[in-house]
Amino acid sequence: MMDWIFTQLGVPQNLHAQPWHLVFERNLPPWLWLVLVSALICVSIISYSKIRAGQKAKIILRTCRAVALLVILFLATQPVLEWPQEITEQDVVEVLIDRSSSLRVKDATDVSGNLISRVALQDEIIQNPVWKEISKNHALQWSVFSGNSNSVEIKQPLPPADGKRTLIASAVHETLQRNTGRPLAAIILISDGRSQDSVGTTTIRQIQSLGIPIFTIALGDPNGINDRGILSVDAPQKGFLQDQIPIQAQITTKKPGEKIHVILRDVNTKIKIDEQDAQSGPDGKINITLVGQPKNIGETIWQVSIEGEPDADPSNDSQNINIAVVDRPIRVLYMDGWPRWEFRYLKNLLLREKGVESSIMLLSADRDFAQEGTTPLSRLPKTEKEFSVFDVIIVGDVPAGFLNISQQKAIRELVAKQGTGLLWIGGERSTPSSWRGSALEDLLPFRGTLDLQRLDEAVFMKPTESAARIGLLRLGNKQDEELDWPTEISPDGESWARLEWAQRIDPRDIKPTTEVLATARLRAVAKKINKEIESESKKETPLVLTMRFGSGQTTYVATDETWRWRHGRGETLPERFWIQLIRHLARSGLRNNNGVGLQIDPPLAAINQPVRISADLAGVEAGGIVVVEGKNVNTGKSIDIALKADGGDQFSNVWIPPNDGDGVWNFKLRQPKIAETPEAKLTVVYEDQEQSNATPDHETLEKLSAATKGKVIEPRNMEILEKLLPNRSFVTKNPVQVQLWNQWLVYAILVAVMAVEWIGRRLLQLM
Repeated sequence: MMDWIFTQLGVPQNLHAQPWHLVFERNLPPWLWLVLVSALICVSIISYSKIRAGQKAKIILRTCRAVALLVILFLATQPVLEWPQEITEQDVVEVLIDRSSSLRVKDATDVSGNLISRVALQDEIIQNPVWKEISKNHALQWSVFSGNSNSVEIKQPLPPADGKRTLIASAVHETLQRNTGRPLAAIILISDGRSQDSVGTTTIRQIQSLGIPIFTIALGDPNGINDRGILSVDAPQKGFLQDQIPIQAQITTKKPGEKIHVILRDVNTKIKIDEQDAQSGPDGKINITLVGQPKNIGETIWQVSIEGEPDADPSNDSQNINIAVVDRPIRVLYMDGWPRWEFRYLKNLLLREKGVESSIMLLSADRDFAQEGTTPLSRLPKTEKEFSVFDVIIVGDVPAGFLNISQQKAIRELVAKQGTGLLWIGGERSTPSSWRGSALEDLLPFRGTLDLQRLDEAVFMKPTESAARIGLLRLGNKQDEELDWPTEISPDGESWARLEWAQRIDPRDIKPTTEVLATARLRAVAKKINKEIESESKKETPLVLTMRFGSGQTTYVATDETWRWRHGRGETLPERFWIQLIRHLARSGLRNNNGVGLQIDPPLAAINQPVRISADLAGVEAGGIVVVEGKNVNTGKSIDIALKADGGDQFSNVWIPPNDGDGVWNFKLRQPKIAETPEAKLTVVYEDQEQSNATPDHETLEKLSAATKGKVIEPRNMEILEKLLPNRSFVTKNPVQVQLWNQWLVYAILVAVMAVEWIGRRLLQLM
């Protein structure tokens, strides 16, 4: 019956079985209802009190009138049938999961007490049953963050913990913005607390004003655990077969003064190439140079690795580098002014050195003197093209007038744009004094007076840290256990190792971009007034200097006495000295065999660090438009970089890797189109502060929880979390109403009652 009535009143079918109640749009107080109902009943009784009719008829008529009047009163108050409908908006609990690389550190323990990584402990926490209980009363939202925050589905595998930085403040701020206008109950932060930004007072006040507590789950050992790691590896992109290639690595450890064993090995053959023991400084960092000699041509992969006891994060204990090995001889042009001793031994060295093709020109030779070398020249090169076949040009004690202006400019252009190496050997007669005002003066690594004076006494050569860093002046060998510098030629070594002649270079005249590879050490006797006290005061002046010039390198040796080292070990020591310098200079000018090359300098760069992209288009018609395409191997992002003309066939431009540009970039020439497109590789890295310091920062987490009236939750005590979360859900009432005062069924009842009364009155003849 009720279903039929509800249907006639237009009540939705889904509400028929639900509880309902009657409300009035014009609601009257109870006392007024009582008065009005009583009055209407009294009116109905009085209306039929004096008529002549039976008692039963009177009751029927009075009842009909009372009902009619009550229905009219009922309709006047606008009655409504109401079905209560409530919408509950569930509050939100945001869970922020730190996925930075510091979480790979193994300083946490599982339920069995085994040592596990922080990220493994984090995965255990995420699988805890407490989250199921929390989800019954709260809407759980999961996000992962390191540098950026991203929403995730917890049922799917989380991204790896490889973020290069942690920004807790940024993640919290993004969470607040994402939940604007929503009932946010709490933020749960699962992290080790190590962050490169801090939650500022403004954000804290915003959280406090909203009353949102932050519960933190601290990961890792607050006392920290030692983690040795390789921060960066820098190596030449190309090298010659049998070359001594330096690999520079920066290593970090939490223990100042810790000794670390570093190995360089071939990835494919597993053969150990070089190894060193190094000790970290007060800041826990080590800069080390390993030297390797490639055995095969083509692409070779070497690996720098830390060996020893397992540490907190083995993932950063090794790093690979790719080197393209070129199988062709190094072409050397050696010019000298007179047959001094250094010339004689260096000439013979170049003749017998495997992997070197030499052309030797002696200015003082008469017509019958045959110019020497493995590839003798009948005359000195005249044009830039003729000079360009050489990788290294050695200028001995040659007067500047020996080369005309066009020849000097040709050499200068080749060094700057092709990367040709230039090696100066100082001499008593002409070098460097005669080169003042010449086109090659700028290629000297010092300025000021070029009329260099001879040092007062014999000196010893002493290599510097700069030489060790780039793998030069390593004259010892593994059998001698003196890889850096043999004892007999050190300042405290044998008397025969002294260099009797050397030039004095004022350190104040060294150009800003110059590096000193070796210094001259001498002893002097100091006399004080009224006292004759002999004291050894050690003085040092630059002896071997190197400087970057454009794409190439220029090196100056301010002595021609290294031939004296033959007294101790024959040709071994001077040979290693000169060949290392020559090979180092030749590497900067490696080019493709077809004369077209693409170079990135440096090949390893940090975010926002400028890099120079250079193209050599020898013999290619560029049409004034040169475009290089770069593609990020990791993300697939591509960019086009237009190169500017530097003169001749050389083009270059500077590119700055953007904030999202980390990873390996492959560059290739896109315009002009040529058959064999040259390629180059650039590795862009973040300054990985996660690896440099992965010590947990639980204090920051505690302060964050305390400031927001949250709590630090122990990973083994997760069950209390559900009880601590506030309930911020709220109910919205949205009842369904059906008005009765305009329904036909109600008026039908009224009409029916009035009709019964009318019929009764007719029967009693009251009309």
